[in-house]
Amino acid sequence: MTQLLQRSSDPLPALRGWHPGEQAVQAIIHLPECVEITAIVDRLPEQHRIFHTSRLHFLPVTTLDQQGRPWASILYSNDGMPGFISSPTDALLTIKARLWPGDPIIQNCSQLHDGNPLFSGIGLEVSTRRRNKFSGYISNVAFRDLDVDLTVIVTQALGLCPKYINIRSIVSFHGASPRLIYERFSLGDGERLPDDVIAFIHAADTAFLSTSYVAAQEDENIYPSRVGVNHRGGRPGFVRVRPSDGKTLVLPNYAGNRMMNSLGDIHITPVAGIVFPSFSTGSILYLTGKAETLYGASARAVMPNMNIISTIYVTGFSFVENAIPLRETGPAERSPYSPPVCYLAEEKPPSVSFADITLSLIKTRVHDDTLITLTFESSRPVDIHPGQNCVLELTEFLRKRSHELLDWEEDESTVNDDCVRTWTVSKLPTSDTPCILSITMRAIKGGLITPILYQLARSVDPQLTGAHIDVADLKVCAPLRGIGGDLPVPEPLLACDGGRQLLWIAGGIGLTPFLSLIRHVTNLAARGFGVWDVTLVLSTREPEVMLSLIQEAFVNMSSSKVDDLQSPPDFAFSIHVYSPKFQLSESFPPFVSLIPHEGRLDDSGALFGSVAAKFREPHICGPLPFVSNAMKSLQAAGVDPERVKRERFTY
Repeated sequence: MTQLLQRSSDPLPALRGWHPGEQAVQAIIHLPECVEITAIVDRLPEQHRIFHTSRLHFLPVTTLDQQGRPWASILYSNDGMPGFISSPTDALLTIKARLWPGDPIIQNCSQLHDGNPLFSGIGLEVSTRRRNKFSGYISNVAFRDLDVDLTVIVTQALGLCPKYINIRSIVSFHGASPRLIYERFSLGDGERLPDDVIAFIHAADTAFLSTSYVAAQEDENIYPSRVGVNHRGGRPGFVRVRPSDGKTLVLPNYAGNRMMNSLGDIHITPVAGIVFPSFSTGSILYLTGKAETLYGASARAVMPNMNIISTIYVTGFSFVENAIPLRETGPAERSPYSPPVCYLAEEKPPSVSFADITLSLIKTRVHDDTLITLTFESSRPVDIHPGQNCVLELTEFLRKRSHELLDWEEDESTVNDDCVRTWTVSKLPTSDTPCILSITMRAIKGGLITPILYQLARSVDPQLTGAHIDVADLKVCAPLRGIGGDLPVPEPLLACDGGRQLLWIAGGIGLTPFLSLIRHVTNLAARGFGVWDVTLVLSTREPEVMLSLIQEAFVNMSSSKVDDLQSPPDFAFSIHVYSPKFQLSESFPPFVSLIPHEGRLDDSGALFGSVAAKFREPHICGPLPFVSNAMKSLQAAGVDPERVKRERFTY
């Protein structure tokens, strides 16, 4: 333990590379890019320690049974409140949980296996969609009846994106009284899951998938064995059970963080477990079995319209009613990323399907060699708040319409792409134009969708005039799956209440959510609502383009010129721009001050100290390295990391 306490303050990369299963899956689906392996660090960052110990009502975990099967469990305190996890060091977690009969973790941890039993967990806050993952091994376990104390050594930690998490408000529930309905840890080949268990699965919108990677002897030193647990979410019924055998679960694979941890584990070690919690009834279902991932035509033969699926042939399960000491206080807020339920080829889907809004592309604008703005008209008004994003289904465009408009050839890298993309709305619908919205995006090198959209915009403006080009006649349409994003929308405060002191920090294309927020705040200030002091810190290699976008965001809806804008009496807006040398050519309203800085934002905290960051409301948007560096700089300036709202943006 002494060795753990002597570690350096900054977490280091935990792994030397993706293990053979992850590499294989990334190759199978021809990922154009994936998250850097350095995102997985060798201990818990300070923010993770605070999050796990103070924010979590529950903790989904993975343990292995004597047969090597992974089981997913969910740990809670006896009253369902946070505080049952502590972190004495950045490599150590202690968990004090209340269990109940039927939870497989009881038998899995009743006696420590030889060596260090592998363990993993995922901290998830359902009210905010925030989640962080860790893995390692159990160093000590102690049971007192159904209470368990676990000591876990953390060897890997990772922050995750919040896709497909359905937002819930949950409270402690003192009426929980666990009742074991089924406990079949060994299920025969000819046996089916009970009908009520299948119905429970088909009603679920949340699950946690457990996997195991058993390294080959020659790989153990470089790619050590581990277990994992990941969130799976969607609309109720997104996980299906094959009617033909009544025991094979089918999980659609929605596009996520591109790491392929779970699919990579299954590729090498074909077993998996899954747990389904119900926050409305308190029931919980545990299953484990043989796992397989299908791709392309093989996947579509089982679940039409899905290019990647995982199946779990159940070999054991347990079902407990009224166990969870938590209850949701109202209906869940569905994640906008979740597609309509895909039914199996052997099922008869409902006659009424989900009908999404359609967006039609009406204008394009090319800003430079990689950046474009697309303007859409929705088939009916859409309620979008500043800073939010839209999720588009682009299958029809990619597979058909783009080939009619552009000369390009698909290759094997496009086969398994789900054609679903998410972009921040840079200009929102207004009361005058309730169906018009704009998206500013970057064409990503090696990407699929964004380069084609850029090529389309460039084809109608080959001279790069920067003009808004009418393209409605091209008839490019895309279903809108939903609206997401949880950046807080600042509301006005009077001087007597301190006013609003905001700090927005943008890295490159991470500026886009702030464009709509600038319009929102400017309009409120122009109408005399509130006192505003806003500081925007922008790091970019394209200062002229980005400043032009900011300048346009300041233009009042009723005015066509910046010079026409009057200075609101209670509005101050400062822009700090970090970039290589550039000339300031944009004209800003008189209430805006522009301060150029050469080079990059450093992590000393000097700038954030000079703008009194610890007294402001900080929000960061940008690529992961930028977000990490900005967080270090904020902390150096005395900002509590728990106060910082963060969103990662790449394109």
